[in-house]
Amino acid sequence: MSGGDGAAAAPGAELLAVLRSPRLLRLVQDGLCRIGAPPALVLAPEEALVRIVAPGRPPLAVLLEEQPGRRGWGALRAVSEDPFGEVTVLMLGGIDGLEDAPGILAALRRLTGRPEGGEAAEVAALRLGLSRGEVAMRYQPIVRIADCAPVGVEGLVRWLRPDGRQGATPLGPDSFLPMAERGGLSVPVARAVGRMAAEEMNALRPGLELPVSINLPLEVLLRADTVPWLARLLRGARMRPEALSIELTETTPVRDRAVLRRAVERLRGAGHAVWIDDMTLDRRDALMDLPFSGVKLDRHLVGAMPASRRARAEVERLVAMARRRGMLVTAEGVTDGALWRALQARGVDHAQGFAVGRPLPATGLPAWASAWRASGPPRGRAE
Repeated sequence: MSGGDGAAAAPGAELLAVLRSPRLLRLVQDGLCRIGAPPALVLAPEEALVRIVAPGRPPLAVLLEEQPGRRGWGALRAVSEDPFGEVTVLMLGGIDGLEDAPGILAALRRLTGRPEGGEAAEVAALRLGLSRGEVAMRYQPIVRIADCAPVGVEGLVRWLRPDGRQGATPLGPDSFLPMAERGGLSVPVARAVGRMAAEEMNALRPGLELPVSINLPLEVLLRADTVPWLARLLRGARMRPEALSIELTETTPVRDRAVLRRAVERLRGAGHAVWIDDMTLDRRDALMDLPFSGVKLDRHLVGAMPASRRARAEVERLVAMARRRGMLVTAEGVTDGALWRALQARGVDHAQGFAVGRPLPATGLPAWASAWRASGPPRGRAE
């Protein structure tokens, strides 16, 4: 699941947090959702910037980085010089995690003007937004590295949250899906995502037929009614089961592998491919022995390959494990030619990322497909 696609943030004062760690990125997103101040924009991880809308207040810049020798997540340190303009600086001490740091959450509440219990209000706003059609889909292309052929798209949900200025702020999945799961909205969001993906892909035919994958949290994937629901979607859209793949998101830890195995077998028995999304070292041992169709390499792992021997070795291990189990491998976060070639040399099957295409409305996919096919050899495309 890839969240950063360059969506525009709402105008006005913003909280700017420069994040030096992918884990802190996810931690901060989760903590800010907990206080009802979800990021208005999460840029690509390599750009290391999160913007939090804070209407009527000056921007705040905070540097977050893991400190060597410090327990847990390290320390938060204020930025004294900021390239984005005049800022208010907040000094925060060492923490072990935002969810365990009430003082930090209180400070963020004051700065963003969000009271205690703010997440409940955000959950209510999302529930209302679902009924009002405030969620939309964007689709990021996926291609086969061997011959550059398009093999599908990943459907990425956006919450077009009203910003109070007669506009809407597009929130990516990392910004609100954890909150939606905690607030009991996993099923309504999944239903909306599935319906839109099926309808919008169907509308592209016969001119363009691309399989689509949708992200489902563990709670939805395990439900007994998920396969019947997908069957109804497919009948309504006149789609084959193999045209709709499922990606298991990383938001909830797997506690019962036997139950998950049965759920994956049900989905595969119905004709759906089922992928492990955001595969990392932490998830490898828990999931690789289950009957998934393929794995998607986490974009942070992929992005670290040029500078990290350890990252390259881990990608090689994951590819080898997938091959032994008959799984395909897709790399997320492929941003340039160097990554493309490194992945090709290691036998990765598919590429997804800005080097291939940014997330697009469904109506933009035919033009992307034409441009991609005409854009030259893999070296040129990946550059």
